[in-house]
Amino acid sequence: MMKTMNDIKELLLIGEKVNMECKEAKSSMPKSAYETYSSFANTDGGCIILGVEEDKTTHIPEKRFIIHGVQGAQKIIADFWNTINGDKVNVNVLIDSDVYILEEDNIQLVVIEVPRADYKLRPVYIGENPIKGTFKRNNEGDYHCSEDEVRAMMRDQNPDGNDGL
Repeated sequence: MMKTMNDIKELLLIGEKVNMECKEAKSSMPKSAYETYSSFANTDGGCIILGVEEDKTTHIPEKRFIIHGVQGAQKIIADFWNTINGDKVNVNVLIDSDVYILEEDNIQLVVIEVPRADYKLRPVYIGENPIKGTFKRNNEGDYHCSEDEVRAMMRDQNPDGNDGL
């Protein structure tokens, strides 16, 4: 758990990577955040930070990520919980303490720490079709899983092993 805005600033100097994703999210949850939720849950977990703009035209770490914050952080979190517990994703792997607000100088960020889903819960996908809605994380991007990758996750759910399948 990141405890302060300085924790976020230190991570931003490293930049987005396999376990961190920034989203601008001025006043609402970006739809792409659910793809990132799926990819983190299906890979090794990670942190989604809402309220940070990425300027991809620069490679200078201090200038690449701009902390603007979000407006209505409590509403964004409420909307997120309503969506994640609805039918947007097949399973919620989060607990209350995984989603929180960091605030400094009247700037609020929403932080969502997504754990890696237990093998019995994978694949974690958005929508109703696991083949089309399952994502994985590579480097700093979310990518659709192939049908073979999704079927492997489903096969790995078998608690008795897969030797006889």
